[in-house]
Amino acid sequence: MERSLELLAKVRAGPLSGKMLGATERQSLVALLAADGLSGPEIAQILQVSDRTVERDRRDIRDRHALPRDPKLVEQMAGRLLAEAELSIQRIRRTSREREIDPGVKIDAEHRCFQIVDSVIERLQKLGYLPAAATRVQADLTHHAAELPSSDDLENQLAGLRELVTSEGQADPALLESIGSMSSALVRARVGTEIKRVENTAKPE
Repeated sequence: MERSLELLAKVRAGPLSGKMLGATERQSLVALLAADGLSGPEIAQILQVSDRTVERDRRDIRDRHALPRDPKLVEQMAGRLLAEAELSIQRIRRTSREREIDPGVKIDAEHRCFQIVDSVIERLQKLGYLPAAATRVQADLTHHAAELPSSDDLENQLAGLRELVTSEGQADPALLESIGSMSSALVRARVGTEIKRVENTAKPE
């Protein structure tokens, strides 16, 4: 980069032109100027070369940067996606735990965390890592709805789990945080169900 900047300074000053440079050096200047948003004709004018030379250089640059098809790339990008999502969630929750943070901001932070997870699931579905058969999943949930524990049962289980964890003396902060997250999720689920019920009730016949 430093070498390219030096060459560009000499070209702009006048003692050097693109015609005097080798293809590699000229293309480094073409890439540098293109990154600044200059058009092909503008780059040609600065380097004192033809428009066709600039277009050929840009084509060669694109060819060098071409990405070959590699099945491992999908796995690598999926792994990076999960890692970045996890880091983002951790940063949001770490920031929202500060005492001076407004409760409304904390609620919004949890919502953002949910959106990140939801977005990751959608992208993993598009990449083929997760099933996208939403209709089938919904049918399975409906079929097995009677087998699921009620909200009250879940709350009682969480309360018992919290009591068990804290009764051991020094509770593991990670376990307490996990229980707290499950409690928050349960509350949001109950609120969401109630909102849907009210919406259905309020709809005109």
